[in-house]
Amino acid sequence: MKKVIDKKLFVGRPFPSSMMNAQKSFMESNQQLENDEVFQKFLADHDLENKRTALIVSAPESFMYWYGVLLDDKPIDVPTGLMKFELPKAEIDEEEEENQNLVYFNLPLVSTVPNFVKRVVANGVKVYQNLGDSDTPYIVWDLNLDTKKLTQDFYVKVSE
Repeated sequence: MKKVIDKKLFVGRPFPSSMMNAQKSFMESNQQLENDEVFQKFLADHDLENKRTALIVSAPESFMYWYGVLLDDKPIDVPTGLMKFELPKAEIDEEEEENQNLVYFNLPLVSTVPNFVKRVVANGVKVYQNLGDSDTPYIVWDLNLDTKKLTQDFYVKVSE
C-alpha cells in the first residue's frame, strides 16, 4: 500500500555488511545490542520496550544494517553508544505481516530483502536493480512486540 509518512528518527547502532554471519544474517549484532545496558535503559526511559526496528541503508557497492527503534521525528537525547539516523518524509510502499517476533530480524537478508522487494514490485513500484542507486535507499522493518505486527516500509521517493 502506497502512502506518505512523516520524517522518522531511528535510534540504535549501525553494522557494516561485513558483520553478517555465515547465514547472511545479523543475529549476533542484534543480540549484542539486545544485551547492551545503554540500549535497554533508552528503551525503558522512552517506553519503547515493545518496539524493535531494523533499517537497511543501501549504497552502490554495499549497505549498512541498523538495529534499534524507530521514533517520530522530535528532539531526543541519544545516549553515548547509540546513534541516530534521520529518515525523510517520503512516499513509501508498506506491507504488513502478522504473527512475527524478534526472530524475523535474525533471518538471512538474502531471503527477506528479495521477498519483500518482489512484493513491492508486484504493487507497481519501480525498483532499481541496485537499491543503492535510489535517492531513498531505505528499507525499514518495524516490529510491535505487543501485537506481533511487522510493518515493512520501502522508501519510494522523498515527499515535500
